[in-house]
Amino acid sequence: MKKLIAALLLVCLAASAFAQSGQAGSIAGMIKDDLFENEARIRAESKNLDQSQKFMLYGEYKKDQWVPFLVNFLVGAGIGSFIQGDKTGGTVALVGDLAGLGSIVIGAASYASASSVDPYTSSGLGLMTVGYITLFGTRIYELVRPFTYTAKYNSTLKTALNYFDSVSLAPTIENGIAGLTVGYTVRLD
Repeated sequence: MKKLIAALLLVCLAASAFAQSGQAGSIAGMIKDDLFENEARIRAESKNLDQSQKFMLYGEYKKDQWVPFLVNFLVGAGIGSFIQGDKTGGTVALVGDLAGLGSIVIGAASYASASSVDPYTSSGLGLMTVGYITLFGTRIYELVRPFTYTAKYNSTLKTALNYFDSVSLAPTIENGIAGLTVGYTVRLD
């Protein structure tokens, strides 16, 4: 009888572990699909995960800003933002770069054609200036955007997973004995 109860308990524990693993896989699929769109569903389903599963999901899907920053810095055109999965930031940067380059090219062509007739013309210089200002502004946007997007994405991921990793150690003295106390922040919804 004891062996039967032990076997039944083992089967129940194994089934529970596989069910949680399947649920983590489902949440991982929702994160891959679109974190921002599926945030509410992820938050609801992640309440059944234990802290180690939340830690693993957060570690696997959190974003890093340095590669997109370097690609945006070196290449431009929002390619780093597209690599990061930031379609909005990549589109804004790409359109800004194209508009700036287009303004410079059209302004330079206008200036070249007008200067052949009148050597003292300023036709096209204003459009070239607008192009350079647009390129400069877009480049600043491309350098800042990976950091703001990463912060928003990782914060949303933590919130959706109900994962809070704020653990702290504090020195304590009890009954004349020095030691360390572990403090953990728990959010109650």
